[in-house]
Amino acid sequence: MSAARGNAKAGAERPDPGTSPGCVLDDADITPHLLDHQTRELANALATAEIESEYYRGLFETAPLPVLVLDRSGVIRRANLTAERVFGVRDPAPLVNRSIYRLIDTDSANGLHQYLSGGARLTTSPRDTLRQHFMIDILPKGNGTAHLTMEAHLAWLPIISSDVGDVQMLLVDRTKAAEREKQQMLSEAFLKEASSLMHAFDREGELTFANAMTEAHTQGIESDIRKVRSRFNGLLGSRAMDIEVLTSGRPCFAPGIHVTPSGERRNVIIGKFPIRDESGSHVAVGGISTDITELVEPKSDLERVFNQVTASAGRDPLTRLLNRTGFMEQINEEIRRAEASGSELFLSFIDIDGFKETNDVMGHEVGDALLCAIARRMEDAIGETGHVARFGGDEFVLLLANRTVNEAEACLECVLDGIRMPYEVAGTQIILTCSVGLSTFPRDGTSAEELLRAADLALYASKAGGRDRITQCSDALRTDSERRLRILSSLRKALSEDSFRLVFQPKVDLHNSRRIVGAEALLRWKDPLLGEVAPLEFVPLAELNGLSNALDLRVLKLFVEQQKSLFSRGVFLPISVNISARSLYAANFVKTVISFLDFNGIPTKYLIMEITETSLLRFSSDIIERLGQLSSAGIRLSIDDFGMGYASLLYLQKMNTSELKIDRSFVANLGIGETQTERIVQAILIMGRGLDIDVVAEGIETETQREWLVNNGCAVGQGFLFKRPQERKSFERLLI
Repeated sequence: MSAARGNAKAGAERPDPGTSPGCVLDDADITPHLLDHQTRELANALATAEIESEYYRGLFETAPLPVLVLDRSGVIRRANLTAERVFGVRDPAPLVNRSIYRLIDTDSANGLHQYLSGGARLTTSPRDTLRQHFMIDILPKGNGTAHLTMEAHLAWLPIISSDVGDVQMLLVDRTKAAEREKQQMLSEAFLKEASSLMHAFDREGELTFANAMTEAHTQGIESDIRKVRSRFNGLLGSRAMDIEVLTSGRPCFAPGIHVTPSGERRNVIIGKFPIRDESGSHVAVGGISTDITELVEPKSDLERVFNQVTASAGRDPLTRLLNRTGFMEQINEEIRRAEASGSELFLSFIDIDGFKETNDVMGHEVGDALLCAIARRMEDAIGETGHVARFGGDEFVLLLANRTVNEAEACLECVLDGIRMPYEVAGTQIILTCSVGLSTFPRDGTSAEELLRAADLALYASKAGGRDRITQCSDALRTDSERRLRILSSLRKALSEDSFRLVFQPKVDLHNSRRIVGAEALLRWKDPLLGEVAPLEFVPLAELNGLSNALDLRVLKLFVEQQKSLFSRGVFLPISVNISARSLYAANFVKTVISFLDFNGIPTKYLIMEITETSLLRFSSDIIERLGQLSSAGIRLSIDDFGMGYASLLYLQKMNTSELKIDRSFVANLGIGETQTERIVQAILIMGRGLDIDVVAEGIETETQREWLVNNGCAVGQGFLFKRPQERKSFERLLI
């Protein structure tokens, strides 16, 4: 407009007197044209402004957040549709021109009034406006609108026509957040004042929360708890317990005994559970320690009470797996489903090979840690479509549903692979294997009891067959089971009556097979009713039923009798005896053997103890040390069936091994073009020479085998080619 007025004035000026009359423009000619042009420009500007105004009005009206415009007295000048819904007013008219103070609570009104009455006078850019935000509470209305907590963002809106601006109020609903905060405050207050001891540790072991009871019992040192954590293991649980929860993501429980600041002993049950963040990651461990001293009788054992509490929930107190009761509920339910759908179920008994010996040597604390680790590996292997239970000791049971036979067997192979992985416990690497017996519903039984019995039969077959394997139940196994029961009954009687004998297979010089350089003593047993019972039948039974140590002592006694007889005839020959791996776990075994030899006048160098290579895999460092003690005493150590397992060369050195025996399965394939087998045997012979260990080939049956062994540097062997095992008198005649 100012530009238009300037142009009009310029057009009204008189021409310069010297200007040519033809160039003069008359006002009457130009004014209509200018006015028309200016009118069009003004109309366009107004139209543009109207469009922009409608655009911004639309943004205001349809904004998803409530927006109000207030004057300095708190009167609502404008309100968008969202604000009308929030304040519970359907007709916008009543909301406009109402005082905001009547719609919010007193505290919020006071805060808002203080802000509005102290507002700045604004003539600058909106970017320079004074801004503020605080919480306000909107009062509920009679039409059912709930009490709301809002975060109000306020900003002064500058205008040019006045030195006083209005205030824009944008509201963000924080009702749920405020409710959560309120609930959190209530929870924290409850936790702080609870009678149980409640606490939380982060992943680094820092105590991040302790209620009043915990602070009282730790005497306020929770900020420095990591330095003295072990003092409170009986109250807050151990760091190892926290790590187990963080790793597994599962709660666990443990009994504890805590000594209060006044010196009083209190019995507690400690429960731990994972705390997760929004992404589901385990970020901390929560704990609740409950004093149960008054709930138990004075002479009650806390461990027993704890077990009763956890067992009542169908859970094993150590591993938190299902216990027998909980498992039976699950299997009965799965059987009902399988009957309805016509599907199969697969039940497996699992025993950890050599666990009892490991537990005895390493201690129960290490044993418990191993059981927990094994439980987690089993759960990881079977996934969510199976159930794992611990029935006690190292006895686990698996139930697999919704799988084919091949899928079930593959799953069990994964279980075996997982358990074979080394365990690092108390600074020691432990290697374990397991034996598995498998039964199938409905083929092997239609009830839980029948399936368990069938799996138990198969489990025994796995152990007797060499362990570390899976065996399915069959009719043949049931027949074998009946014979085993008869053998076991007779075996106990034979041990008490000393009904065993030794036979002896000579070891010969392979260059001169008539020269006997030693012998292997083999145990034999002839029962009056059962007849001759093979060692493969009764030796595994003795091991499984805790009779192996008694059997080995019988062997040692017979060995001494034979050596004394030979010594009396002037024959001095080293003789090998086979010792069960289980006997080595007896703490007094080494002392017993050495003392017995000394008492009977048998020099230790005439005893060779044979141990199978596969048993070395189950030996702990303590057992290897015991074997070293036998070697230091002069008893020679021989590794039987060498090449069938994975014996560590380090073990061979620590034990001071004197002899390696090449397994008969390798010897059987020598000299007939089995290149791979021959290379393995050559490697064993080269290793023996390099480590200064004698190598003996067993099971030699042909002259071809003997010649191959001689040509490749093997000096000693035994087998049917030379002599079969001899009864005592026949053996003595060979030597005298």
